[in-house]
Parts: sequence; structure tokens; C-alpha cells
Amino acid sequence: MRIDCPSCKKDYTLPDERLPQGKVVSFPCPRCKSKITLDLRPAEVAEEAGSDRLIFKPLTDEPESELDSDDLKKKIIKRINDLPPMPKVLLKARQVLSDPNSSFKDISKVIETDQAIAAKILKVANSAYYGLSGLVSSIHQASVVLGYQTLEQVITMVSSSSLLGKQLRGYGLNAGVLWKHSLASALASKIIAKKRAPTMEGDAFSVGLIHDAGKLALDAYVAKKRPEIDQFLREKSPSFLEAERAILGFDHTEIAFDLCQKWKLPETHAAAMRFHHSPEQANGNQLAQIVYVANCIAEQAGYGGGPGFENQSINADTLTKLRLKTEELQEISQQVAASVEEITTTLSG
Repeated sequence: MRIDCPSCKKDYTLPDERLPQGKVVSFPCPRCKSKITLDLRPAEVAEEAGSDRLIFKPLTDEPESELDSDDLKKKIIKRINDLPPMPKVLLKARQVLSDPNSSFKDISKVIETDQAIAAKILKVANSAYYGLSGLVSSIHQASVVLGYQTLEQVITMVSSSSLLGKQLRGYGLNAGVLWKHSLASALASKIIAKKRAPTMEGDAFSVGLIHDAGKLALDAYVAKKRPEIDQFLREKSPSFLEAERAILGFDHTEIAFDLCQKWKLPETHAAAMRFHHSPEQANGNQLAQIVYVANCIAEQAGYGGGPGFENQSINADTLTKLRLKTEELQEISQQVAASVEEITTTLSG
């Protein structure tokens, strides 16, 4: 059986007779020491059980060059069981937060089931970004002081930091680059939504944070196609998005949309992720417009999405629809740059 490490992308061949079929197994990658988790259960069993981990299905021996774009997309989607930035504690927390009869005690119990995430939440709650330095000593207190909406954003942020912080070799992103870009996009999305669509503030933050989830799913395949992609970038277009479409037959936004469908996220979220590079195709989806502009602001703030995704000009029509002026974008960019450094320093400290 062939597998690859989700972190360093090293391929390995494992003897079938040594693998415990029907089980989920984990072991350290011999090269980078990160954990590789294999789901060897039947597909229907794994789907029903769900997972709070990023679990990669074993690679098939079928040459990818022989798959058409639709079959390749299906193969990529099948290899991931759950949305990487959303572990179970976040899903459970959202259920509690959406229940009008829930209490701060209820949400505290959910968060405290994951001590690693709980510790990070306390760190962020006590950061200068939220203006509560040293004032929050428990998850219950953080819930009361921050409020449900802000608490949900903090949970989403700290839950996704580890995975989004990984290196993406195919896209030429060092460890931490995608995380900072995603965080910058989320913060910019939140600011724009607060100005123009306050009821969408929470959704804008969440979608801004995971808008590039398609890159996580595609990275191993992009890495294998880098020679062809690099040739396209040299000879045809400097746009990595166009290179994805030309070489793979689809791009990371399409994969993100398909993942949203599988994970049963709201249609507005799926559309925003699908069209965060082309909001004019989103049939007036305001969330797509917000995340599109936020994605561009993140680059202006110094946190771009990687080589081939830079120098994006912002669609004037989208700015008009959001009633945003150029000078406002610069102000948001400055806010975002300061906030990203504050939050990432807090989480890494």
C-alpha cells in the first residue's frame, strides 16, 4: 500500500500484511516525525463514525495521469474525512452556542474537553488584541467576558492554527505562511462585515479563515505536478490559479466548494469559498465579495497567499457594492497587520 505524509509529502510503501485492516492507526513519519494517521476501515464505516483528525486515505496505485479531472477531484475529496480546521470541539461548541437555552457553563464544559485548545483560548483571551491582559483565568470567565460570538471566533481561530500552520510544499509555502494569510483574511473579513453587514460578522470571520482549505487538499497533487505548473507559469501566465486549472483541470476554489458540500456547510459559505477570487460570478453573494476583498487586503498587509497569488488588483465593482473606498482598505490593512502579529505571537508563546 502506498501512502504519503501529510506534512512533508514523502511517499512510503507499506506491506499490506502488516497493516491492521478495519482499524485507524497512527505512527510518526520517519522523515519529519509528524503523525501519519491511516483510516483502514471500510468507507461507509469511516463516514458514519466521523473524525476530529485529519485522516488520509491510502494512495491508490492508479496513475493520476490516467484520471480525468472529475475522477481526480473525487479521489482528492475521498482522501479527507473531515474539514481540517474544524475538530469536534469546534462543532460541538457551535451546537451549544446556537442553542438559545445554553449557558456559559455548558460551553465551558465543551471547550474543557480539549485541554490544548482550552489553553490556547485562555492565551488569546488574555492578549492585548482583546484588551483583557491577565484578567481571564478560566474558560467560564472567558465565555462571560468575550460573549458567544467572539468566543466562537476565538475557538475557530485556535482550532485551525496547527493545521493551517503546516508547510505546503506544492504551493511553495513555508510553515506558518498559510496560517498568517488565513488569519489576516479572517480579520479583514470581520472588519468589513462589521462595517457593511454586521449580521454576517461571525460567518465572514469563519469563511475568511478557511477560504484556502482547497490548498490543503490539493498540495500533494500540486507538488507532483510542479514541473508542469512551473513551465505554465513561465510560458503562459504568472497566475497560479490559471496554472491549477490548466494542469489539474480545476483549481483550489473548486475543491473547497466540493469539500463544503461534503461537510454540509451552508451554501453561502460554500459559494464564498468557491468565488473568493471571482465574486462577480457569485450571483450577488455578499459573503463572497467580503472574503474576496479581505483576501486582497491580506496581501496588502504583507500576508499573501503564496507565489502566483500576489499582485491582485481589487475589482472596482465589488468595492462599489460593499461601499468601500481605497483609503478604507489601507486603514483595514494596517489594523490587520498589527492584529496578526499580536495573535500569532500570543499563540506561539
